[in-house]
Amino acid sequence: MVESYQATIEWSGPVSLATTFLAAASRPGCSAKLNETGGQATLVVVVEDSSIQSLRDKVDDLLIALADIEENSD
Repeated sequence: MVESYQATIEWSGPVSLATTFLAAASRPGCSAKLNETGGQATLVVVVEDSSIQSLRDKVDDLLIALADIEENSD
């Protein structure tokens, strides 16, 4: 039996930023779902890997990418 590890990141905010976040989350090992309601968006990203260290690396890389997008969106 192969072990599998999973982390979920959930974000809520403006639709304009959500679509950019969704594009950044489109990477191997990640699945993302975007829901829009009344000008607000919720993005749920699930990151999976068979190694906990590799999962951590993927989550760290994703969070860095999202933080860069957020910092440069002002």
